[in-house]
Amino acid sequence: MLSRFRAAIRLLIFPLVTLLCAVVALTMRLLGFSHRWVYSVFQFWKRAMRIVLNIHVVQEGPVPHGAAVIMANHRSYLDVVMIPSKTPVVFVAKQSVKRWPIVGWGGDAMKTIWVNRNDEHSRKRTRKRILERLEEGQSIIIFPEGTTSVGPDVLPFKPGMFYAVAASPIAIVPVAIEYKNPNMAWVGQDTFIPHFLREFGAPKTEVKVGFGEPMQGDDGEKLKEQVYDWVRNSCARYRADWDRK
Repeated sequence: MLSRFRAAIRLLIFPLVTLLCAVVALTMRLLGFSHRWVYSVFQFWKRAMRIVLNIHVVQEGPVPHGAAVIMANHRSYLDVVMIPSKTPVVFVAKQSVKRWPIVGWGGDAMKTIWVNRNDEHSRKRTRKRILERLEEGQSIIIFPEGTTSVGPDVLPFKPGMFYAVAASPIAIVPVAIEYKNPNMAWVGQDTFIPHFLREFGAPKTEVKVGFGEPMQGDDGEKLKEQVYDWVRNSCARYRADWDRK
């Protein structure tokens, strides 16, 4: 009973805070505030979500100091809360996510790069915008699996961005995310509200987030394999650590 009550209260607060932050960020964007100021609203939202949901993050490895391309595995709709950054970030996300209520608005305010993977021209524009954002001093966060997956395994990475990065002097920082509760993975036909009520009734949510060393190379396929191997091995190690505990 207590867990259901806790989950219900959190479900009420989650969309309200998210909507408020999305509206404030969009308003600031329309009024001409810089991305750094708009990003501060996103940072506030992340801190609020960690408090409301009582999220405990165990971090491994150094967070990049400057602008970087961050490639992470994808488990949950809350992965964006888990990845810290010392510079303003921009996400690369599927075009379909832009149509989601509240989430799409917040994404627009955050200068999210929307990509249609079935459109070659969209992919080319995406690569160009990534380079532009990096030149502006913003980090890029990409979930190269393209969708969420159940741990500890990791789905094959989409290759496009690796070839784009390999053709430039940019480094990729690999990131591994693994929740203590494997049911945090939001996959298949599971809908948001039932999943949220089921998993966020627990007193706290624990997650390991690891940052690897920057990786570079002029061979896109080899670079993809290196990043994938690091993320996959790290997720497996984190899962083993959680299971021992």
